[in-house]
Amino acid sequence: MSQERERALQIEGADPHNKLRIICFSGDMDKAFAVLTLASTAASLGMDVAIFFTFWGLSLIKKKRKFKGKNFIQKMMEMMMPKGLNSLGLSKMNMAGIAPAMMKILMKKTGSPTLDDLFQAAKESGVKFYACSTSCSILGVDKDQLIDEVQEIVGAATFISEAKGGICLFI
Repeated sequence: MSQERERALQIEGADPHNKLRIICFSGDMDKAFAVLTLASTAASLGMDVAIFFTFWGLSLIKKKRKFKGKNFIQKMMEMMMPKGLNSLGLSKMNMAGIAPAMMKILMKKTGSPTLDDLFQAAKESGVKFYACSTSCSILGVDKDQLIDEVQEIVGAATFISEAKGGICLFI
């Protein structure tokens, strides 16, 4: 990194070596665990953390379904998209929806945190949540359908420029 860029980031108060940015593309339960575990852990270690939810990743931050004002294809996508953390399936061996219930039983038996626990930890440690404007537009998702913790609906260019100099993960 150039000295000029590093100086600019220091002036802005951002440590370029202390940022984690996660692009959450998946709406699968197991991948949501990875996103929220990494985000909450990094934030608890003092890192500046933000998650950019795009396409099926929007499932993690949706609080309600909405069909009014959508075209036919958007309505079909709305019906197929899981709504919220507790309705996600597994990426492999979902077994017609039984596997997520089995995972929840295993998590309870092993004392592992739930997705809700991890989300709460991320929220409490200052993780920022952003929704992708292009994905929202294509899928017909409005801000009122998203959880209150979503700071903004932003474009990829905004998120990428904000992520410069940090660690970026795509899950």
